[in-house]
Amino acid sequence: MRTLTNITQIGDPFVLYDGGMYYMYATHSGEGICVWRGSSPEKVESVGLCYFKKDSFGDGCFWAPEVVKRADGKYVMHFTARDRRDGVLRTGAAVSDSPLGPFKDVRPGKPMFDIGKATIDATCFIDDDGEGYLFYALDCSVNVINGVHTSQIYGVKLSESLTEVVGEHVLISTPTQGWETNELLAPCLSLLDNPEFKDGKTRFLWNEGPYVLKHNGKYYMTYSANCYDCPDYSVGYAVADKPLGEYKKYEGNPIMSKVEGELSGPGHNAFFKDKDGKLICAFHCHTHYDKPSGDRRYCLCPAEFDENGVLKLLYK
Repeated sequence: MRTLTNITQIGDPFVLYDGGMYYMYATHSGEGICVWRGSSPEKVESVGLCYFKKDSFGDGCFWAPEVVKRADGKYVMHFTARDRRDGVLRTGAAVSDSPLGPFKDVRPGKPMFDIGKATIDATCFIDDDGEGYLFYALDCSVNVINGVHTSQIYGVKLSESLTEVVGEHVLISTPTQGWETNELLAPCLSLLDNPEFKDGKTRFLWNEGPYVLKHNGKYYMTYSANCYDCPDYSVGYAVADKPLGEYKKYEGNPIMSKVEGELSGPGHNAFFKDKDGKLICAFHCHTHYDKPSGDRRYCLCPAEFDENGVLKLLYK
């Protein structure tokens, strides 16, 4: 039931449905962030850049953009970029009057926040009471735990503007389950290309790409594990009674993984409801099944909750 679109050379797709149109944002260009638009989520066409490097606090690595519509009608984008001041990956916040942009940094020349560590894959969740929360990953490039480079997911409350963090940053998820704790030696091509990681000893673990949605009073956080350009990149989820947890991982994880001979490295998903109110999951997979790499394809599949509250991604 999955849809593999013809949009490739992207990663981390996110879809906003607004005003009868679908807007897809994704990791794609070194010059900023691009947007695609269409009257159906399967058939969106490139509109071009909606956020520009020349106006950014970052000078590259424009990753994982997500856009929410604020109560005042403005559009807020959260994204990753490599801070031009010191080269560290950080989270940005930019605002626009239109989903097509142009989006402008809220803090000109500076990221949304700086906790002294690399942060990626930010996603904004707005609860029924209007309170906003930001979930993001500490990047494994610099987050080392017991000698293992480890990506972990954190959450923090947001201000009313959705552009400032307030309160304590809370650890939400760390790699613990078997499918996400292989500790592969430099498992993906991007790391093998880095001389720092060719020693045969450096190990990596991932919990990244979070997305939170609410169902029957419970908070569901999906996330991805393993390296983005390896076949075993997959999706799991955890559930909590409160937005910032404590989250308990689903014992049946992963809920999305490779399909032999058909689908390689599905992950970094996000959800939206289409014009008919149906829950849809956007995700990426490797464009070429037999050549996993950073070349990924924009994909879609239906999603649902069963009678026991189990989240299902109907991608097979």
